[in-house]
Amino acid sequence: MPIEVIAAYTSQYPDPICFDAGVAVQVGHGDPECPGWFWCRAPSGKEGWVHHSFLAACAGTTTSIHAYTARELTVAGGEQGALIRSLDGWVYIRLDGGDEGWIPQSHATQTPK
Repeated sequence: MPIEVIAAYTSQYPDPICFDAGVAVQVGHGDPECPGWFWCRAPSGKEGWVHHSFLAACAGTTTSIHAYTARELTVAGGEQGALIRSLDGWVYIRLDGGDEGWIPQSHATQTPK
């Protein structure tokens, strides 16, 4: 699905959490502003927000059920790309230049094909 960035966004996490499927992930508190997202720690020691759909459970130590990266993009208004996934207030996009990552859903709009 085509998407256009409608507002600039600066990545908040320069060294994001990432992990493969099938690894142990420690789940912490949920995000009160974005329900469905949990603060987690990967086996690498990196921490960050993870959507519950990537986890087998939402408390304690659990197993990741999908590979995941919390990589955010720094974008400017007017950039174009493709919507890969939309999850509880955030969109994962691939810009026309090839970069991929998350931005707030409020900063993008789907465009006609």
